[in-house]
Amino acid sequence: MNSSKPAFIATVFVALLAIGVAVFAYMNVSRDEPEYQNPTDNRPPAYKPSPDLLDEMYSAAKRLIENNITITELYITHGLPVLPEPYANQDKPLGNPPEDGLFYVDGNVSVHGVNYRAFSDVENIVRETFVPEEAARIINNRLDNGEPYYSNYGRIYAEKRHNSQNFALGINERFALDFHPYPRTDKEFPINWEDASFALVALSDVECSLKIELKINGNDEVVERTMTFIYGEGWRLDRLIYE
Repeated sequence: MNSSKPAFIATVFVALLAIGVAVFAYMNVSRDEPEYQNPTDNRPPAYKPSPDLLDEMYSAAKRLIENNITITELYITHGLPVLPEPYANQDKPLGNPPEDGLFYVDGNVSVHGVNYRAFSDVENIVRETFVPEEAARIINNRLDNGEPYYSNYGRIYAEKRHNSQNFALGINERFALDFHPYPRTDKEFPINWEDASFALVALSDVECSLKIELKINGNDEVVERTMTFIYGEGWRLDRLIYE
């Protein structure tokens, strides 16, 4: 956005995701001032939030983008560590596949500071990040026409009967086997979050537009998203960034 004043540039450092791959080392955040309004211009003045609200918007955007990265790991690129079934051996490192097709997730292993032990643990981060319609699509891996949203694995997580360690989270057999051992570092993923940055434009007290600069398949790309404030819940993203 053009401005008669110098733009203030702030750099927000994001904690490295310790998963054996280089993702999202930091974000550069550009704070642009509203466009200068000529007194003879009949256009409505550009919306300008209060400094406190603008700080809240930037903090929320940073958190939601970080959550988006974690969610893509959970559902698309890494999954979660699982407990081997009986009779594990060199040929079958996870043992005989379970009859219900779901391995128990190892809830003793912390992933980014969270122990995933029940289906609600996975649901929570999704519902805290996206608007309700998008959260439902992610959890069920389903578009409105019934086609898979982000993968061909089907619904990846589900609740199982509590085991002896009181874990109830199950993970899709195909996904667990394909990404074993956890975490896999020899997979090629389309998005590289290292050195990603975003710019935010406040549209109203309850809506912002985001432009997120990152590399997709080695190319510099700009992904646009909307961030909306839902009363009683907080800020949410409109769509998952995953390809």
